[in-house]
Amino acid sequence: MKRRAFLAAATSIALAGCATRLGLADRVEIDQQTVRGYPADEADPIDVAVRRYDPADGPYYEDALHELLADDLDADDPLEISDRLAARLESEFESVEYRIRGCDVDGGDCRQTTLVRSDFNDLEAGDIADLVVRSSGAGLLSVHESHEQRR
Repeated sequence: MKRRAFLAAATSIALAGCATRLGLADRVEIDQQTVRGYPADEADPIDVAVRRYDPADGPYYEDALHELLADDLDADDPLEISDRLAARLESEFESVEYRIRGCDVDGGDCRQTTLVRSDFNDLEAGDIADLVVRSSGAGLLSVHESHEQRR
């Protein structure tokens, strides 16, 4: 790793830890990821994919994937939406949301929020992450611990 890349990564990790300790960010366990599409005809939204986390079994898809994703994602694949899949979803739906449900790591409250797709893709159900939550959604500061590290 080059020195500049290392310094940038170290600074980012240090800032995320400080923001969490100062109460500016929340450390949460991601127990659910949802891609939700809103049809143009104002019908009820459709959960295109829901990925949950079970401590014993790890991440899994709650139901069958929507036909738009079924050919591109297998049952063991993380819920990551590529540019191509995002374009396909955006052509099918009026709008698309990338939602997570996170629970405080010390057994506190759980809440749902939206993320931009790139932050959503950086997470996997079961990860522990530091998030800054705003009224318009949340921003990912860092993945504190991957679900794979905890198994």
